[in-house]
Amino acid sequence: MARKTKAEITQESRLEAKLRQTDLGKKEVDKKYRALMDENARLRSERDAAIGIMGSKPKPFKITARKKKDGGEATVLACLSDVHCEEIVEKYKVNGLNEHNPDISKRRVSRFFDLVLRFLRTERAETDVDNLVLWLGGDFFTSNMHDAPIAMPPMVACMYAQDMLVSGIKFLQEHEPNLKIHVVCSVGNHSRKDTWKPVNQSVEQEMSLEFMMYHALKSIFPDIKWQIDQSYHSYVDIMGMTVRFNHGHLGWRYNQGLGGVHGPLWKVISQTWDNQIPADLTVCGHYHTWTPASLGRPYIVNGSTIGTSPYGMSFGSEPPAQMFCLIHSKYGLVGQRPLLVDI
Repeated sequence: MARKTKAEITQESRLEAKLRQTDLGKKEVDKKYRALMDENARLRSERDAAIGIMGSKPKPFKITARKKKDGGEATVLACLSDVHCEEIVEKYKVNGLNEHNPDISKRRVSRFFDLVLRFLRTERAETDVDNLVLWLGGDFFTSNMHDAPIAMPPMVACMYAQDMLVSGIKFLQEHEPNLKIHVVCSVGNHSRKDTWKPVNQSVEQEMSLEFMMYHALKSIFPDIKWQIDQSYHSYVDIMGMTVRFNHGHLGWRYNQGLGGVHGPLWKVISQTWDNQIPADLTVCGHYHTWTPASLGRPYIVNGSTIGTSPYGMSFGSEPPAQMFCLIHSKYGLVGQRPLLVDI
């Protein structure tokens, strides 16, 4: 047999390569064809299902309105903090986002108590509500911190805040005489006498004008349960839930971190506070940031009634809002809503 020339070998190699390429192309075409057939079959199935649904006759069933409540009871938790009643905020200092002075503060706090009453009565359509936990969370006046413009000296501002709280509690008692009220009191960082000094945690409550104000309120309303602890945290059992309260100014700072308050606050709760006394829910204020709890975030951060201020604009801007929620004997924390107090 004659040996093939180089030209013949080269030609055969080229033909074999073309055959392989043709075979690969055919396999790719077959693959795409099968995919198109499968897609066509899926679309036909969906079309047939849609035609079947459109052609079916509904079979409605009767839903009966309940004539009575599901049972159980609940306690309203209303939070009032960061009022800063005597601080003056001029519109031109905050790009028109807000305005604040003692008269506006009085209107907003009055609105707070009015909304608490309204929503408390609204919740009774679904469950029995006979108890209110009212958290007075501190910073009811600004004092001389941050060199903010104020309309009155600290002692007078304290008395002005006291007048608003007396008026609000009397309002609730007049309209709901059978409501059981438990007031939990936390002092803020603005109310201490020596605001230019770092917080002295060993005597923080005793050096606070708010601590004095709370005891004065207790003497005015002896029929109400008052909890005025001499420690940073207050713990209350509400419908089987242990709720921790503090103003929020000690133990952590978010420092504009990623996610705002969430990371640092959850860290101090889980790694520090819960290792001391475990709690199902933590409530604080201080940051003027209305933050509801969730299943993965067992904490509430209350807003403020002062709203946006020149100092606060460095951290953001929020409308004046306070927290209202329900703690149910069966379902736990439900019904969280902001009380928008700007009127």
